[in-house]
Amino acid sequence: MSKVQVFLSKALKVNLGQDEHGQQVNLDLPYGLQEVDPAVAEHWFVKAHSQEIPQSAIANQELQAEFDQLKADHTALQTQSDAATKKIAELEKQAKADAKTIAELNKQIADAAAPEKAK
Repeated sequence: MSKVQVFLSKALKVNLGQDEHGQQVNLDLPYGLQEVDPAVAEHWFVKAHSQEIPQSAIANQELQAEFDQLKADHTALQTQSDAATKKIAELEKQAKADAKTIAELNKQIADAAAPEKAK
């Protein structure tokens, strides 16, 4: 079921009647812009405490959604950056070890070739 938006002028505790087991069903709704089931939006108590949704509330909700997405994107990029930085450090360490090995092998080649040149 699709949700609808209501703007509540104050926090509400809505009595929705009883469930199939005879238990009282209450719904706590905070102040401000809320997304609720259409049945809740049509409840007389919710209607009595609802007002027209201000344009600023809609804009704030849109901006909040964009901010949340940007924050999630930033976190993902930060994770990727941290992993890349770690990999770069590992590769630099391996490159230094490889350079040392190459230098040692070049020295061994030079030492092995030196006696032949002396002949």
